Amino acid sequence: MRIDVRELDQGPLKLRGELTGGQLEFDEADGHLLQPVSVELVAEKHGHQVRLRGQLSTSLELFCAKCLDPLRMEISADFDQFYEPNRGLKLTGEIALEERDTEIAFFNGDIIEVVDLVREQILLALPMKPVCREDCKGLCPNCGGNRKLRDCGCQTLNLDPRLAPLLKIKERLS
Repeated sequence: MRIDVRELDQGPLKLRGELTGGQLEFDEADGHLLQPVSVELVAEKHGHQVRLRGQLSTSLELFCAKCLDPLRMEISADFDQFYEPNRGLKLTGEIALEERDTEIAFFNGDIIEVVDLVREQILLALPMKPVCREDCKGLCPNCGGNRKLRDCGCQTLNLDPRLAPLLKIKERLS
């Protein structure tokens, strides 16, 4: 999905489309897209800047960070991104970024690739550690069994051998 900035001289441009995982070059480690990403956006020119506003939605298969079971997550995100043309400035040395520099994206030539924006918005919408449910007990650190399915009976208290003398003192005091 591409936007030709020259077309925006006639007025705002509305786009609707779908992007697949292959088009997005989506890393399977981040999740598996279960359906194409539906994107609706409006592109408009503001002086020398281009503004892209819209929303996207898709469904992903992720893995629980505690028990590794697959889980389905619906992603829906709104975005509002400003672009400026990359004027080919050669920056050398250290430069200080202003806050507005972190809110602007850049494009080369007359084409803006929407794919990068969509991939970024999906990754920002993902939780850092997805869990299948809040009370997921995860995997047993001893036997590797899924404690959500059955209690394995493994002792969960792993005592550091260096602390064993302190445990003996505690038992004597009790």
